[in-house]
Amino acid sequence: MQNQVLYLAPPIEQGAAREVLSFAPFLDYLRQRRDATDKTKNRFFSYVVEQFEQHPELLSPIDVTHAVQYPEQLQLIYNLLAAIVEDEDKQLWALCMPVQPTVFYSSNAFSRLITTPGKVELKKEIIKKDPMEFQRSQLETAYSVVLEKCYGVPCFFPREMIHSLHDDENGLLKFYRMALDTRFIEVELLGPLPAFDLAALQAAALEGKDALQLLQERLPLDLFGFHGFGIIDVTEVTAQYAIENIKDIIVNKSATDEAYYPDVIRSLKALMGNKDIDFGLLPVLQVNGKLIFNDEICMNSQLMLLARKQGVAEQAYLSLAEEYFRRPHLIFYNDVNAVDETAHRYAGFLKADHIHGYALLPVYFNKYLCGVLEVYSRKKGLLTENLLTRLDPAIPLLSQLLKTNIDEFNASIDRVIKEKFTVIQPSVQWKFNDVAWHYLRERDGQKKAAELQEVFFEKVHPLYGAIDVRNSTVERNMALNKDLGIEFGVLIDVFEKLKEASGFGLLDEKIFSCKKWLARIRHPSGFTREGELNQFLEEEIRPFLQQFSKGHPQREQIVQAYYDATNEETGVATESQRQLETSMNTVIAAVNDLLEKMQASVQQSYPCYFEKFRTDGVEYDIYIGQSIAPDLPFSEIYLNNLRLLQLSSMAEIARHTHALLKGLQRPVETTQLIFIHAHPIDIKFRQDEKRFDVEGAYNIRYHVVKKRIDKVSVKGSMERLTQPNKIAMVYFNQKEADEYISYIRYLQGQKILEDDLENLVLQELQGISGLRALRVGVRLSNEP
Repeated sequence: MQNQVLYLAPPIEQGAAREVLSFAPFLDYLRQRRDATDKTKNRFFSYVVEQFEQHPELLSPIDVTHAVQYPEQLQLIYNLLAAIVEDEDKQLWALCMPVQPTVFYSSNAFSRLITTPGKVELKKEIIKKDPMEFQRSQLETAYSVVLEKCYGVPCFFPREMIHSLHDDENGLLKFYRMALDTRFIEVELLGPLPAFDLAALQAAALEGKDALQLLQERLPLDLFGFHGFGIIDVTEVTAQYAIENIKDIIVNKSATDEAYYPDVIRSLKALMGNKDIDFGLLPVLQVNGKLIFNDEICMNSQLMLLARKQGVAEQAYLSLAEEYFRRPHLIFYNDVNAVDETAHRYAGFLKADHIHGYALLPVYFNKYLCGVLEVYSRKKGLLTENLLTRLDPAIPLLSQLLKTNIDEFNASIDRVIKEKFTVIQPSVQWKFNDVAWHYLRERDGQKKAAELQEVFFEKVHPLYGAIDVRNSTVERNMALNKDLGIEFGVLIDVFEKLKEASGFGLLDEKIFSCKKWLARIRHPSGFTREGELNQFLEEEIRPFLQQFSKGHPQREQIVQAYYDATNEETGVATESQRQLETSMNTVIAAVNDLLEKMQASVQQSYPCYFEKFRTDGVEYDIYIGQSIAPDLPFSEIYLNNLRLLQLSSMAEIARHTHALLKGLQRPVETTQLIFIHAHPIDIKFRQDEKRFDVEGAYNIRYHVVKKRIDKVSVKGSMERLTQPNKIAMVYFNQKEADEYISYIRYLQGQKILEDDLENLVLQELQGISGLRALRVGVRLSNEP
């Protein structure tokens, strides 16, 4: 036993209580018990009292530094209060001051736990603990004793605390529950006992208010004195805490949280009590009934990580995994080096990474295999089957965690399908759910066939935008003509070589026809007979080449030059079209990525429906309004915010696509167009077309206008409204134009837009008049 004073925390600063160390409450307790027990206990109790009475200074309050000078008497207290069969080298036990955690007598095990080895000083991690946490703990202890001794309210605050300390031997974090026994602490009133409304205190606690603050206001600690001593009993609860920590991870883990895995591993290491044992987790992920591996999740598996490191093809370790999952069983290698690799193909991966002990445990959730747990060590002889039994309490929790991984993976697949391939987005999902529920209820409640209600949203504000590839039709025609010129040049050369090799007279007619087509293709007025040309190639030229070269190796070799030239992936006669399509796809992919980011930003402020359409560029519709989110109050500020976001996003798209130009095989420029519509419209889901569309005659006008304005010109000229590196905004109502002008001024101040705003009148379209537009340049760099 250790008789030394250790100050575990600084004293209470605010509202300090008067406390003294006294053995009187303990001795009074023994005197009362002495007459009510059998003779054996009676004699022992009498002996203890006599040993203290031989030192009168111990019968009065005593300074804590003096108390340690009586180890024999303190040992008697330990003998009485601790279990007689306990080993003091293992039992975590101590005596302390009534309120403050000042220890003056402790077991050897307790002393080793809190002091630096070989020194009589606290471990640094105890000293570094939050002083406010210790302060609150002391206050709660003091008030808990006051409420129990003076008001008859037992254990209002918990007298147990969980502390964590690193183990000196293995460095693992261990957890300990510290309980305080207050039997021998008495409270002295330093004045009249204050009246106190206990019901109000309990109500405050139930409402989540700070009960301690209320107590400090109503019952200042300087009204009370404390004398006696407390008994500290410490129990290691690392295993229980590790299990609880895994439970918390399961409850609080989100789909986007990637930090949970290291926390789980730390908890498992604590459960095993050894830092040199590591773990891997692998859920059973399947797509269409076939096993797959998701790098983000499955790389938590050591076996899969090693297979990938050693360059094993994915299909190879997939087949290994499928073979195991068909017949799941415990695999345990006490010594991997002794395992025959021909019989156990897993062993080769492990040996290469210097793993000595390895175990693979199947994990089940409701009798279904949900994954595996790997346990391994790089130290020889460390991993044993008996040690694996320590994991038994954690297996059900790991099964829940693996099942959560599977559910989140499946949900992510469903989410991609909904977002990318259907019109059902999270913002309108509730409406489809509601309609489906009404349909099921009506179908089950009546014999006749139930009818689906319409999915309908009233009075939503539309925002339309279009990012178009500039002159895409012209560019495609130019690329096609260039490739056709090369194709017919090659074709004429092939026919001339065939004529030279064979002397076949009909080849002259083919050469003549090809030269006529080549002249038409190169004519300055342009080529517009693509259909006839394709018919000529498909019905005359290619069948002729096939028939003429068949069975003649020399001819086949000559004809192969034409087939190589027209190969869609590598041919010189398809290069211009291929380069154009690659460049356009690069630009459209970049636009789509930026629109995805815009959609994410849009949904943050207020739910709305966002739909994209692929044309030569990308068009999109956004609908926002109260009917889309009936549970959230809608205000015009959300519409204003969305319009500003739309304009700034269009500017970002223009800058980004311009920046791509120097890296493209063919220059591809984009134009940006916004249609400003003043009034809300109604939209309805068309079941036959599986998409949303406008509803009602007036609303259809909105749809007609937005489809016709992409090629509108400025009135009195042939100039197209949409131009590269500019944003065009078409409108009818000057009020909405003024709103956008304010946004333009703001973005000009942010150096995003150029100071070149134009107000334009547009030419009349069929059935549409009164169109006007704003047009402004996008600043393509931050340079002035």
